[in-house]
Amino acid sequence: MERVHTNNSEAFTPFDLNSSFERTGVSVGRPEINGHGPKSVSAPTAITSNELLRSLPREVFQKLRPSLRSVYLRDEQFLYMQDDRLEYVYFPETAVISELRTLDDGRTVEITLTGREGAVGFVPLICSSRVANCTQVSQAGSAVRIEASILAKMMRIHPELAACLQPHIDRYIRQISQRSICNMYHSVKERFCTWLLMVQDRSGKKQLKLTHEQIAKVLGVYRPSVTCTALEMRKSKLISYSRGGLSIIDREKVEEAACDCYRELAARSAKSATHSHEARRYMASATV
Repeated sequence: MERVHTNNSEAFTPFDLNSSFERTGVSVGRPEINGHGPKSVSAPTAITSNELLRSLPREVFQKLRPSLRSVYLRDEQFLYMQDDRLEYVYFPETAVISELRTLDDGRTVEITLTGREGAVGFVPLICSSRVANCTQVSQAGSAVRIEASILAKMMRIHPELAACLQPHIDRYIRQISQRSICNMYHSVKERFCTWLLMVQDRSGKKQLKLTHEQIAKVLGVYRPSVTCTALEMRKSKLISYSRGGLSIIDREKVEEAACDCYRELAARSAKSATHSHEARRYMASATV
């Protein structure tokens, strides 16, 4: 993997799925989904730090629990490719997952970012459709997964489960809408700061394992633009980066440099979490 560099003269290379799969040792014809490869390991889930699963009423979670498996997701691992059949729904814990859309010129742009607050794979599950976009691990870490067919069946049998998961669907759609506006109107630096804050919020890590190439890919910009922006932010002592990764030094100043999208998305996420808690409390009292 390429490390962070400050060579502004390096030409931009469109993101190539073939070369990316070769770097991660995955065949293009059959992208590896965690659990299908010979080295992947899953284990029954006893407890979880995923906030969406933790927001479920106890009795609803207990119905899901036998089908939940804990897995480890690697950096840049592809979970789904466009037009794949959905096999698993993932609930990140310490992992952070990007959903990417490929542009006509070969670049990619991130349309959603999901961490411990949510899940990936719900939309094709609910719509009974194939996967619309590539989904790739942005920050390695743990997650909980469940077979899509099992979750779909349980949502039909237990309507209260579908009701508990609805706030996540709303948050997902709102994030896509907000990110569309952000990608169109805001500067590279504003979007860079917003994205760094979102990744840190979801991973809970002080140091983020990132490269300029990876950041350019999710922002849908040329790599030299990211290099120049990162260098400016490092000189201003907003961030630091080295071979080990990137760290936010002054979070308050990074928040000031971020666009309003960060505050908007954070506020909506907090509001959605409140609604989930209220729904859980209501259903718990209704069963008494």
